[in-house]
Amino acid sequence: MSAAAIADIVRAGDRDRYLSTLFAPDEKRNPLLALYAFAVEVARIPSLVSEPQIGLIRLQWWHEAIEAPATGHPVAEALATLGLPKAPLHALVMAHEAELYREPFSSVTALETYLGETDSAMIQLAAMILAGDGARRCADAAGLGGVAFGLARMLHDPKRAALLPQGFDAKAHAIKRLTEARAAAGNSPAAALPAFLPVSLTDLYLRARPPSALRRQFTLWNAARRERF
Repeated sequence: MSAAAIADIVRAGDRDRYLSTLFAPDEKRNPLLALYAFAVEVARIPSLVSEPQIGLIRLQWWHEAIEAPATGHPVAEALATLGLPKAPLHALVMAHEAELYREPFSSVTALETYLGETDSAMIQLAAMILAGDGARRCADAAGLGGVAFGLARMLHDPKRAALLPQGFDAKAHAIKRLTEARAAAGNSPAAALPAFLPVSLTDLYLRARPPSALRRQFTLWNAARRERF
């Protein structure tokens, strides 16, 4: 599979993050796409299986691939070239186990842990690709921004929205975390901005209707132009 084919996986599976890579330096784009393709491949497993046990087997395959990439699997091979820490990759795979059982999270803390290990982790890992050691200064903004963006997108996905705790005001919580993320972003290096661009779409997703592709593209372009999400 070529780099273009990996890009196609992200374009089809996570259009928001695909568009954000268009604002990254040329030499960083393929590494970002490899990371995002990994996230897409793992995230789609719960929707592809009818039994939790089958999903667990597929997720276990990814745990093993993180340790020793399966020859011939282009996404796993591309991921291995990035030199990213393995612990957050394993945590992301494990986080998706919760979706296999289709039961609401027991608490806001459990929900935030899940979003932290998925959406927030994507921001922080992307920042490592973009800014190297400077990504350490992104941790707070990445954690908060990932929760805000992840929550907002969950509201437009009926299967994932069903995972929200009973009586939880997801919109209000997303707005709170987005405000906190923007306040924390001043510590982040400029090079990491493309990692955060998807967070700029949070406000759009919190509206009643899903945002159009054109509106999302314009919002990402505007955030990149202003150099803040």
